[in-house]
Amino acid sequence: MKRTTNAKFPNSAQLFKFCQRVLNDQKTGKVHDQDVGSILSFSPSDCSHWKRGAKNVRSVFALEKLSHHLKIETGLIHDVASGNIRSDEAFFEYRESNFIDQQLGKAKGISKDELEAIHSRIELFVDTIHKQCEFDILPLYLPEVLRFFSYVSTQPADMLDKLSRILKVKQGKYCIQFARGELKPQTRLSMTRDLSRIIFEGERERYPELGEFKAESVAYEELVFATNLLIPKKKLLNELTKLDVRKNLVSELASIFWAPKSLVCLQLREIIST
Repeated sequence: MKRTTNAKFPNSAQLFKFCQRVLNDQKTGKVHDQDVGSILSFSPSDCSHWKRGAKNVRSVFALEKLSHHLKIETGLIHDVASGNIRSDEAFFEYRESNFIDQQLGKAKGISKDELEAIHSRIELFVDTIHKQCEFDILPLYLPEVLRFFSYVSTQPADMLDKLSRILKVKQGKYCIQFARGELKPQTRLSMTRDLSRIIFEGERERYPELGEFKAESVAYEELVFATNLLIPKKKLLNELTKLDVRKNLVSELASIFWAPKSLVCLQLREIIST
């Protein structure tokens, strides 16, 4: 079998891999190659060519069909097919989008006063961090933030299925390992989400301003933290006034803040609802 790096159409091979991982996530039982190929009514031979990157799959109709069948935003499918992101980055954004929807659903069970208190505490906490690292120029540079969390270090590493992970070095000391190579928005968010877990779960006692730990709301707190750290509301509103409305606003903002589109959409939704 040809290696993906030597494939004639490597982006198509990445697209196949991404679709297969999504199917694995959505279905119970083993997913076969032909389960992916059947979405586009491919024969076993065509499916094999697609998987190896010997067949180019990027027509508007094919991408729309994949999007509809897998219940994924067409833009994410297109980003993989055009080579903007790899399959692992796309799968992270797919999972993160689902996580956001789950947390927004769970937040409906939290009182309005408590939700407002959560946002107020965390946005104030994040604002303090931004001031400490003198965050003025977009996008936020993560190493500048991590300077103020001396018990957290970072290290590039070879990874297969994750973009980043937390290693507990010793009591009160952590290392966030991240996928080696060009740092993409999805990896930045993955690292930020890891940092949020360390702060809100592992080392919360360091920050009494965050309030007491509550298992039912901690995941939502971590999401609010990551969103506001990478995409502060004030800066987002400021950038919105500068953008050409004829362009795709979400894509433009994602590029400016160096953040996944799913996170941009979440912050825009938060601004509209308040």
